[in-house]
Amino acid sequence: MKARGLEVLVCRSAHPSARVRVALAALVLALGFASAPAKADQPSIYLIELYRTNQVLVHFFTNPNLTYQLQYANAVGTNGNFIWTTLYTAPNLPFPSHYIIVDTRTDRFRFYRLKVSP
Repeated sequence: MKARGLEVLVCRSAHPSARVRVALAALVLALGFASAPAKADQPSIYLIELYRTNQVLVHFFTNPNLTYQLQYANAVGTNGNFIWTTLYTAPNLPFPSHYIIVDTRTDRFRFYRLKVSP
């Protein structure tokens, strides 16, 4: 995971070694070596797990009174920047929440970030 300001990038790859890393991260969480945050002090995607044959589940927490956009990029643009598309917008609610978003695996890899606004 790479943090840049208020966004977190996570790569989801169809490559077997990347799937192993995701499975190990899930195992670490299940065994209690690391735990999911009780709330989202900073925007973070804390787990991406394989789901069914061609899907992944993206987990994140939200803080109250903020709007969160889960975005993805399949490739880097010609100028070296990512081209982001919004997958899901979590509404501005007066209490913290937890989201699990289903995404279809269509490419060899995909980058995710959370974009936060008041």
